[in-house]
Amino acid sequence: MTNWEQLQRDFQNYLHFGDLDIEEAIVNAPLASAKTRLQIYRDAYQARLEEAMASNFPHLKTCLGNEVFHQMSLDYLASYPSTYRSIRWYGDKLASFLASYYREPFIAELAQFEWNMTLAFDAAESPVFQLDQMAAIPAELWESMILKAHPSLNRMNFSWNVVDLWEALANGQKLPTMNKSLKPSPWVLWRHEYMNRFYLLADDEAWALDNTLQGLSFGELCEGLCQWHEEDAVGMRAASLLKSWIQSGFITDISFQ
Repeated sequence: MTNWEQLQRDFQNYLHFGDLDIEEAIVNAPLASAKTRLQIYRDAYQARLEEAMASNFPHLKTCLGNEVFHQMSLDYLASYPSTYRSIRWYGDKLASFLASYYREPFIAELAQFEWNMTLAFDAAESPVFQLDQMAAIPAELWESMILKAHPSLNRMNFSWNVVDLWEALANGQKLPTMNKSLKPSPWVLWRHEYMNRFYLLADDEAWALDNTLQGLSFGELCEGLCQWHEEDAVGMRAASLLKSWIQSGFITDISFQ
């Protein structure tokens, strides 16, 4: 390892962990010692990362309050030093960190929802499949259709009413009483026409969407929907879901088995 590489590593270890091996390489100045100068830089570094976290999790910060959020950001940095070249991705492990860090379990789910909102907004653009294009697909091919989802589409399950909490925080409304569901609630989040959208799914739609993302054919989806619907009603329900997904901008393309 060259002296320059060692210097870089020592400096990084100081920023991440407070190791002082770098101190002997820093010149003392009349107005500030090497240790003081290093601390100024480290404080600025931590403040910039906290600022990035606040940008990605603005409503989480509001929910926690400035002091708690500040301490949490320092503890997160100690556990998960920044490893990305782009600061945009700093905070990607915050939800899992909060699951064991914070006493209120719904806080981790709030963080997960906010992070997924940023992912949906930043996802790649893609032309969406249009409803009138379905007319070109012969009825005998519907069974073999494979639906390709928009890159921004994200399926989530939440045990707490964190979407209600997020909406209240976003709109400056009274915060809801936090309630835990008997079973996780299925949600879908995606970007359509430059706006993030989300809604609560029915159980059959959640199953169908999950398996669409896994690559099941339309015919296989119809078979699976028999868990919820009579055989003579399945086709109508599946067609209704397909129409809704296309109109909502979920689908970018349709291929065939």
